[in-house]
Amino acid sequence: MEKEWIVAYIYIFYLFLATLPQLTNVPGFNLGIPILVLILLYFYHSYVKLKKSSALFFLIGFVLGYAFEYLGVHTGFPFGRYYYTSGLGYELFGVPIIIPFLWATLSYFSYLPTKNLFLSPWFMVLIDLTVDPLFSRFDWHWITPGQYFGVPLTNFVSWYLISLLIYFIWKRRSKFEYDLKASLFVYGLILDLALQDYFSGLVYPALISFLISSLTLGFLHILGSRLGNSKSVGEHEYN
Repeated sequence: MEKEWIVAYIYIFYLFLATLPQLTNVPGFNLGIPILVLILLYFYHSYVKLKKSSALFFLIGFVLGYAFEYLGVHTGFPFGRYYYTSGLGYELFGVPIIIPFLWATLSYFSYLPTKNLFLSPWFMVLIDLTVDPLFSRFDWHWITPGQYFGVPLTNFVSWYLISLLIYFIWKRRSKFEYDLKASLFVYGLILDLALQDYFSGLVYPALISFLISSLTLGFLHILGSRLGNSKSVGEHEYN
């Protein structure tokens, strides 16, 4: 196994430990350190995988992530009306600077399982389905609570479309390349986040994330086995 994936799986185990109530406030597992470690993992992993083009991917994810978060905070478009608390640190015009870093980070890891223009954004939605019900209690608040455990459905639609735009600018293709190692990493990430939901009393969001992500992984594994990595789903290169 490539060393970048060994490091990635070590992070999944570390994040699992950080979700345990007994370790939540232990130095090294608290104060948002797991998020910072994930971002550092992203920079290392993307450089190994993408080499010099990793800078372009980061630029696209960061700029688009910040731009839409800025619009969201100040206009309510496209996610819905919300605002950030002070819990995420330094802000630039109402948007915590760590947020566009996370857009680039999560977009990258969501891209790897399929490298597909239309399938990759689904992983972003799965992550947000898991994260938003819990973290909107502390790090941001919805001004008008939505339909999914307080989260507006427009938020999930927007996550899909913004991710789609990031991937369109990045590669502009719908080629399907199934990567089991990447899929297992994202699956582990979602399960760790779902465990956070569970320990915080959000049993139903945790269960829903577990079921949908498990079905997604199973479907992609079957699809990848039947088609093979060299084939594609509606393969099309955009000019």
